[in-house]
Amino acid sequence: MTGSQEKDLVTGLCNGNRKAFEQIFNLYHKRIYNFCIRLLHNRDSAEEVVQKLFVALWEQQKQLDESKPLAPYLFSVARYMVYQDFRQDAYRKAAFVEMTSNESVFKESTKDEVLFKELSDVLQKLINDLPDRQKEIFSLSRDSGLSYREIAGKLGITENTVDTQIRRALDHLRKEYKRYYT
Repeated sequence: MTGSQEKDLVTGLCNGNRKAFEQIFNLYHKRIYNFCIRLLHNRDSAEEVVQKLFVALWEQQKQLDESKPLAPYLFSVARYMVYQDFRQDAYRKAAFVEMTSNESVFKESTKDEVLFKELSDVLQKLINDLPDRQKEIFSLSRDSGLSYREIAGKLGITENTVDTQIRRALDHLRKEYKRYYT
């Protein structure tokens, strides 16, 4: 593909052209997926990064710089997302080690137990208030630990729908949770 053809696709994407987005997706998704596989060594995680990347590309289409080449931008965003996943995994592992090695964490006071119960109840109420389909998708992701691909297959929907519904659920939960505790 020539530079002018790519620029035309980026211009089309910036103008909300779905065909341009589809062409960009078809042109780059396999290359970015392979790039992520090399870094993550996990097909589901790589697929999730690619999916998030293209969802973000569509959502941020108006902010793209049409004068810059698209490939380096896409690969740098993919690399950033992979590194972000690495950091989150490292934080989770460190927190787990800290919790399991520090007995005092498990010796919560009555006040802490009451507060934890209250927060858990509020969160559960907010989850129960989600629309049924959104609640089901959120539960399959968070409670059952299914990947977006597994949820999509189980419910007969696209992975993009799964991603959108989980994003909406998390946005709702954050907003409502802040109302309770700010």
